[in-house]
Amino acid sequence: RASLAFALAFGMAANIARPYDLVVYGASGFTGRLAAEYLARRYTPGSSSAAAAGEPVRWAMAGRDRVKLERVRDEMVAKHPHAAGKIDVLVGAIDDPAALEAVTSKTNAILSFAGPFALYGMPVVDACVKTATHYADITGEPTFIRDVIDKHDAAAKASKTCVVNCVGYDSVPWDLGAWAVAKFLKERNGVTCVEAYGHAGDAKGGVSGGTIASALHLMSSTSTSVMRKMASPHFLTRVDTSRDLDADAQRRWATQATPKFDEDLKRWTMPSVMAGINTKVVARSAELEPETFDARLFAYNESDACSSRFGAFVGTAALGLFGALLVFPPTRWALARFALPKPGEGPSESLRENGFANVYVVGTGASNDGDAETRATHKAVAHFSFRNADPGYKGTAVLAVEAALCLALPAERLKTPGSSRGGVLTPATALGSTLVARIDRCDVLGFDVKTLEETDFVMR
Repeated sequence: RASLAFALAFGMAANIARPYDLVVYGASGFTGRLAAEYLARRYTPGSSSAAAAGEPVRWAMAGRDRVKLERVRDEMVAKHPHAAGKIDVLVGAIDDPAALEAVTSKTNAILSFAGPFALYGMPVVDACVKTATHYADITGEPTFIRDVIDKHDAAAKASKTCVVNCVGYDSVPWDLGAWAVAKFLKERNGVTCVEAYGHAGDAKGGVSGGTIASALHLMSSTSTSVMRKMASPHFLTRVDTSRDLDADAQRRWATQATPKFDEDLKRWTMPSVMAGINTKVVARSAELEPETFDARLFAYNESDACSSRFGAFVGTAALGLFGALLVFPPTRWALARFALPKPGEGPSESLRENGFANVYVVGTGASNDGDAETRATHKAVAHFSFRNADPGYKGTAVLAVEAALCLALPAERLKTPGSSRGGVLTPATALGSTLVARIDRCDVLGFDVKTLEETDFVMR
C-alpha cells in the first residue's frame, strides 16, 4: 500500500515537466547502442533529419557502467557531430534502487534493453512503477512478463502508468497485425475476427548473443511445471482463460507444430520459432480489448512461409532438433560454448544495414448470421515491413524507439489508448494507431492493411 501511494503521488507530480522525454537503459549493449544511434541520427536537435526539426527529443543514455556508456556516446558523436554536448549519461545499477529511481524520476519514459530480463529487468520496472514513469522493453521472455503482470499491473493501473513489454520484432509486427486486421474487418465489413494467422515472409537478418543468452537462461532457469504452463498460448492472460473459449477456438489456438500448406498464401509453411512469445502477447491483447476482439471466439496462430514442401519438412525437422539440443543441459552448454554468438556479439553492420523482413497477419472475419457452413467470411491482411534494416537488431532498435516515443512525448501519449488506462499492456492495446502513424513516418518501417485479394505476398 505504501508503494501504491508513492506511485500515485508521483503520478500527480508527473504532470510537471521532467528533464528528459526518454532514457535508453542498457544503451551500451548491442541493440541498446543501435537505439541510441537512431535517436542521435533522427531526433537529436541539429540533425539534418526533418524529424529532429519537427519533433526534437530530449533523451539520455543510462546503465550501470559510466565508462562504457561514455565510450558509446563518444563513438556516436564521432559519427553524428551535431549530437555533441546533447546526450547525457545517467548511472543506475540494478542493485541500487535509489539510483535507479533517481534515473527513472527524471524522464517521461524508459526504454530498456537490459536483458536477459529475467535476470536484470525487474528492478527497472520496479523503479518505473514507483516513480510513475512509463516503461517499454524488448523482452521476449514469457516468464518475465508474467511476473511483471502479477507484481505491477494493479499499481500501474492506479497511477495510469503504462508498462509495455515486447516492443521489438518480438512482438509488434504480429500483435499490431492481429489487432489491425480485427479492427479492419469490424469497421469495413461489420464482422468479428475469429482468427488471425501470422506468417514470416521473405527476410534477411542475423542473431545476436544477447538474444541467445536470454533463450538459454529461460531454458536453464525455468522449472518443468512452469514450462508446462508456458506451453499454453494463454500463459499471460487471466487464470483459466482457455476454459472460456468456444470449442472450435480451443482447437484453432493449438500452435502449428508440423509442416502445413496454407490456402491463403498458397505455400507450404513450417512452425514459427517466435510463436512461443507472439501467441501469448496476442492472446493478452484479445483479452484486454473486448471492443476489438471477441476473446471467446478468436484464435491466433503462426508459421514461417517456405519456398517448397521439401523446405517446410526440412525446416520443421531442423527446428525440432535445435529445440531438443536446448532442452538437455550438456548439449545446451556445448551450443553456448562453441556454436552460438556470445553476449555483445551480433550481425555485421553490412547485414544490419541491408537486411529486411516481411511479416503478414491474415485475419478471417465471420458474420453472426446463419450456421458455420453458410455464414459469410471476409479476409484482411496486415503487412509489416522492415527496409534496409535486419528485423532482429537495427529494425528492433528503430521500432522500439518509435514505440517508446508514443509514451515519452506528451502530445503523442495523449493519443494512445494506454494513456487513459495504464497497467501492464501489450504493444497493440497500449499504443494502437499512434504507433501505426509513427511507423508510417519512419524511413525503415512500413505497415498497411488490405483485403486478401489486394495483397501481394513477398515470400521466400
